[in-house]
Amino acid sequence: MKFSNDIYTMSLAIGTPPKPFSAIMDTGSNLIWTKCKSSGSGLYDTSMSTSFSNHIDDSCEELGLGQNCQQKYDDGKVSVSVTLGQETLTIEDQKYNNVTFGCGKPNDKNFNCGGIVGMGPGKSSLVSHLEKRVFSYCLSPTASNVWLTGSEASIRDTNIQTTPLVTDELYYYISLEGISVGETKLPLTKSDFPSSYEYAGGMIIDSGTAFTYLEQRIIDMISDEFMNQTKLEKCKDNVTPYGHVLEHCFKHQGNNVHFPNLIFHFEGANWELPRENYIYEKKGVNEGCLAFLANKNTEKLSIFGNMQQQNMMVTYDLEKKSLSIFKPANCN
Repeated sequence: MKFSNDIYTMSLAIGTPPKPFSAIMDTGSNLIWTKCKSSGSGLYDTSMSTSFSNHIDDSCEELGLGQNCQQKYDDGKVSVSVTLGQETLTIEDQKYNNVTFGCGKPNDKNFNCGGIVGMGPGKSSLVSHLEKRVFSYCLSPTASNVWLTGSEASIRDTNIQTTPLVTDELYYYISLEGISVGETKLPLTKSDFPSSYEYAGGMIIDSGTAFTYLEQRIIDMISDEFMNQTKLEKCKDNVTPYGHVLEHCFKHQGNNVHFPNLIFHFEGANWELPRENYIYEKKGVNEGCLAFLANKNTEKLSIFGNMQQQNMMVTYDLEKKSLSIFKPANCN
């Protein structure tokens, strides 16, 4: 896997003979799709593959892909129209036959990846084709690894914390019960983190989203306590090297400042975030921003993004309905 522009991509191949392509690994979606010949030259061509089939038993709606199988990403900014088929996927030396996939054409010409590999819990996901519904990944700021087999994913380690993993047809949820800034636990409870699922405290864990999404008031609480502890100067009018995407930005004097760790208290597990997992900054610039975005008021979905998951081995076990996080690891 490779890291580029806040996303993680994995290398795989489609068809017979195999046509290599690079795709975003996304636990927040289910469909596997790739750009096909009609989208440009040098791409996968269904007519050149002996394993391609346009026969699909299920409709878009039955696969949980919505009307006409149109996929939307990045808060709807990127949409992809797809035509479904079945193919053989090759990942390293492992072949997966009769995989439902889409030939996709993104509306955004700047979408530079070859496609997306949906790793969600739905029936069209790559995970549904695994012999054991267990997989792991380890993300770093520069590169990453992913294991798709039960034997590789079930790494034995005594330094493991485990939290229940709840799924619906679209997402993986973990139960967030509170947040601490350093030694200070914020006045929040499980009910402050609602989800679209049927229980409170649900937070989507997503490898395809860069930053963590929380309600604005919760981000403000984190920022207030962070500034109270660090005594740093806020950036005026949010003029930072990062544009206007991140709201809570500040000036600092490099490594001379002590930054408190953040702790996300999940059911049965405390996920500790050091500076590099929650402060977005560029090398050589003594300014940074808290890497949190406000979710839409209409949805109030909380999402645990990939920056917050870096340098931690994460294992999804759909058979045991658990998510395991290991002590900080060198994912390079």
